[in-house]
Amino acid sequence: MAIRLFQSQTSMFCEKVRVVFALKKVPYEIVDVRKDERKSLIEFTGQRKVPTMDYNGKSVIDSTVISALLEKDYPANSVYPDGAAANGLCLALEDWSDEVLIHANHAMRRAETPDARKKAEEQWATHFNALEQMYSGKKFIFDRMTIADIAIFSQLHYLYTTVKYEIPANYKNVLAFMENMRQTLKLNSLADSFAAQSL
Repeated sequence: MAIRLFQSQTSMFCEKVRVVFALKKVPYEIVDVRKDERKSLIEFTGQRKVPTMDYNGKSVIDSTVISALLEKDYPANSVYPDGAAANGLCLALEDWSDEVLIHANHAMRRAETPDARKKAEEQWATHFNALEQMYSGKKFIFDRMTIADIAIFSQLHYLYTTVKYEIPANYKNVLAFMENMRQTLKLNSLADSFAAQSL
């Protein structure tokens, strides 16, 4: 089975999918859409969104959809927790990360004035406080790394790799989670983008 991932190295959603591929040890080829200004992606799919997976000639778009398909076809090293209630909460947290934290990232990245930066930091403080409680006394939200942790990490990691913003020191549980993920993903530092093909 030939799998290609159309992606951008700096995209948090592409990083999320790369982590899922690595955890599941599924071989794939990377197509960097920046190299040809997305022409190969547009030719294959008729659209510009990444990540997009070429799954044996079938176009699969969106990190959540790609992750769910990989889980279905490669169930080893599951990225979802056991039990319906835990799975539902996991999916809700993945969605919260993808649909809410992304806006906080954009606000921080686009903050060009001190006032805009202050507002972006206040927005992130709300999310950091929630995450601080979620990761209180835990390495992961559930009993192992799940798509919720991967989605949250990818959004927080973007602060380091692209925005060049470090999580404030008073969020000790969030920082412990990030350090745990850094070690688990074998990153030299949080400034490094995740690129391993397997873990």
